[in-house]
Amino acid sequence: MPVSRKMQVYNSTIHYKCGNCAAEIDITPAASIGVATTVGILALGFWGWIVFRGSGPVDLLTLSLYGAAGLVFFWFTLSPLAAHRKNPLLKDGEPVQMSVDPVNAHIAKKPILWIENLGFLSGLIAPLIFVLCVLSGAALIGYVNFTYF
Repeated sequence: MPVSRKMQVYNSTIHYKCGNCAAEIDITPAASIGVATTVGILALGFWGWIVFRGSGPVDLLTLSLYGAAGLVFFWFTLSPLAAHRKNPLLKDGEPVQMSVDPVNAHIAKKPILWIENLGFLSGLIAPLIFVLCVLSGAALIGYVNFTYF
């Protein structure tokens, strides 16, 4: 059963306690794992585009660093996801409606909790929608600047 919820910089953590065996675990919501997955894939993709699009050969150090970054990304993404699968206290797709302590709250509390209540797929899509909105706003500003000024 969920006991408390604590805000971190980019997500919240839910502290669970088992009613049968008194085991305790901190779980990151699935949507936050989805956001981290999308941002990591975009970052690795951008880095790969910079490194591998040239016509010259790629040295062993570059491949090793890129591979190590990919392994670290998968480790930090899959370890919280494994906690969701291993923990019998959680039911898939069940959002936790729990308030956050005012001491742990910060300016982005409402959007973070809203996305976390939607699920893993919303976490995968949310960064793409954010990037699309920022680029659309920049394109609109550029269009207005170019057309009228």
